[in-house]
Amino acid sequence: MTFWLRSLISRLFGQPPDLSIPVDLWLELLHGLRARGGNHRESGAFLLGPSNAHRRITSIVFYDEIDPHAFDTGIIEIDGGSMADLWNICRERGEVVVADVHTHPGSAGQSESDRLHPMIAEPGHIAMILPRFAAEPIRFEEIGLYRYLGRFRWTALKRSLLRPTLRIEGTIHG
Repeated sequence: MTFWLRSLISRLFGQPPDLSIPVDLWLELLHGLRARGGNHRESGAFLLGPSNAHRRITSIVFYDEIDPHAFDTGIIEIDGGSMADLWNICRERGEVVVADVHTHPGSAGQSESDRLHPMIAEPGHIAMILPRFAAEPIRFEEIGLYRYLGRFRWTALKRSLLRPTLRIEGTIHG
């Protein structure tokens, strides 16, 4: 009941979320991360959407779709030359990278490597970290969301009653 009430108040009176994603795409993302990580290694993806003020995710590009060896070492390593494939996908779809996501074995805190190696080193970019290799259950309060400020500085995004950080749109059926 509390979650529903917070969601209603936020939608009626609050600001738009930092990120929003349709529930079917959220489930696809979780499934893809789990399948690629196998509950023993990190996995990740770029989250794409339209280039407007609202960061609404409309498609996913998993890291291994642009670099087949991205997950080979147990941590994420993307060959910089593979990024051209991502930019081509963005052009073809008419989308931009609105965020990236990756998993950690434990909590969703940023590692030193995360801070020093942003996937998109552009101020305003959002990085999402999912704990426990995205194993169920995923609790909103455990998801890490970080905004890149530039010069290897980040700020953690904090949700409040009137300002959600992440919104899953729709209803989970099953």
